Amino acid sequence: MKKNKSLFIGIFTMIFLIFSCTSIEDFPDGRLEFDGIFQNQKLVAGYMNSCYGSIGNSTGDNYSDKTFLSSACDEAHDVCDVTNGAMSQWVNGFASAFSNPLASPEKWEYYSDIRKCNIMIANIATANMHLEDQRESYKGEAYGLRSFYYLQMIKNYGGVPLILDNAAEEGYDYSKLYRSSFSDCVRQIISDCRIVMENQTMGWRSGTSNNDRYRWSKGMSAAVMSQAALYAASPLNNDGTFDWDEAVKITKEALDLCLANGYSLYNVIPQSTYASAAYGPYDLYFMTAADVRGIEDPETIMTGNNRLAIWGYCGLPITAGQTRAGSCPSQELIDSYETIDGIMPILGYEDEDHLKPIINPAAVLYDENNPYVNRDPRLAATVFYNGSQVKIGGDIYVETFEDGNCAMSSISKRNTRTGYYMRKFGNPTSDRNSNDDGYFRIFRLAELYLNYAEALNESAMLMAPNEAVDAINVVRSRVNMPAIPYGLTKDELRLRLRNERRVEFAFEEHRFYDVRRWKILDDTDKIITGLRAKEDGEYERFVVSRRNAYQDKFLRFPIPGDEAIRLKMHTGVNFQNPGWE
Repeated sequence: MKKNKSLFIGIFTMIFLIFSCTSIEDFPDGRLEFDGIFQNQKLVAGYMNSCYGSIGNSTGDNYSDKTFLSSACDEAHDVCDVTNGAMSQWVNGFASAFSNPLASPEKWEYYSDIRKCNIMIANIATANMHLEDQRESYKGEAYGLRSFYYLQMIKNYGGVPLILDNAAEEGYDYSKLYRSSFSDCVRQIISDCRIVMENQTMGWRSGTSNNDRYRWSKGMSAAVMSQAALYAASPLNNDGTFDWDEAVKITKEALDLCLANGYSLYNVIPQSTYASAAYGPYDLYFMTAADVRGIEDPETIMTGNNRLAIWGYCGLPITAGQTRAGSCPSQELIDSYETIDGIMPILGYEDEDHLKPIINPAAVLYDENNPYVNRDPRLAATVFYNGSQVKIGGDIYVETFEDGNCAMSSISKRNTRTGYYMRKFGNPTSDRNSNDDGYFRIFRLAELYLNYAEALNESAMLMAPNEAVDAINVVRSRVNMPAIPYGLTKDELRLRLRNERRVEFAFEEHRFYDVRRWKILDDTDKIITGLRAKEDGEYERFVVSRRNAYQDKFLRFPIPGDEAIRLKMHTGVNFQNPGWE
């Protein structure tokens, strides 16, 4: 929360290189007055680009140790436990307001990006622009980006101060700041999204070439609206001012708009190029780059910035150049996959250590001694387990038993802790010589289906609405899983839907937030188990780690300590989240 009279634009040498052909008045330390920026069209374009500074920078493998957020919930365990890595610090309860291992980059710093968006919104109307369409596009992009940054902040911190003007001006009264409620933040987010929807110059996709990949689109605003509404109505955030009925209207609107404007689930049959890599469309989808035009990939709404490197940081130790096994899938995640007849094989656990699974007597296709056959196809697409083919149709198999080619280890960062390796996003053809891995998806159409289904079911009285069941079944049909039947109770469908989200979105950063917004963290995050394969073909469950980040305070991130202190100095109010004081 700093007072600045002038705008500091990155590194002055970079400014010089980009705009060396433009004569502008500058300061020796690199500052430019706002008036100078917005009277120069090239500088306006550069400043618009700077508003995109944090897009995608804290998703996928951008956390410390190149791991995934999955390692901070019950989806996975990270191998950097041997070096006290970021995920280990979090799950062991070592986070504090002055040291948050998951806040790298610091999520609170989105305020710097919000400030840039505010400045663009305030100045674009009078900026020197040759094309009015471009002026309108910049305005829409700024509103869209601001909504995205605020969504990321409230997901982590809860309600935050809404700053919608230029807090850099001299004399800005910070004592007026107050912490807005989660619902008020969501209403502002949705308001910004609607401005984008009404923008006549912006499209539903980012553009026509990969150079436009990250430009804000109406599809992105629809996705932000959908997720924001779902989170506002969820138990953690629901203060009575934003109910499930309102969430139903917004999530349905967002889904319908995307469907009406060309979005659909990715359902491409693997071609010869990927014949040795992908089991089917769901598998192939995560190995590819998003198609900005939506022709080859009609599902992706927003993607991460860079190609992932699963092969190197979350890969198999037999892959050339691999350095870490990274986020190792948990047995709890494996247990969540149904059998191919749509039956849950594991109903829970008899003991706190999860070593005695409650096997569903109706799961006739489940075999404890051959646990990976007859399972939801998304399991094989997401996880390497003992006996997995490294390449489809090949003769090399993953061996996690002792002395196997991918054996478990409690000390090596290259070997799994749980008996499993991550497969999603990775291409088995990747290694140090060629990275063919996929891109992280920040928003995709499948989420909008399941957001709407959840909101609709939660708004029901006793029985699950058929429309909610239909929305879930659209997602299941891609992998040929049996349709969930009509006639379930609201509570029964809630369990099915929550499990569907867990399976469909594994390693996509939904589970970390889902267990928090549902307020079930103390049920899910106390223990992680694995499965030890033996050479005789038998399997044994074992405890991988006992965790200490399931108390209520871990439902939210701590506001950075220095910022909380400054806020209290200016306002006299304690902004810190409960438990982190």
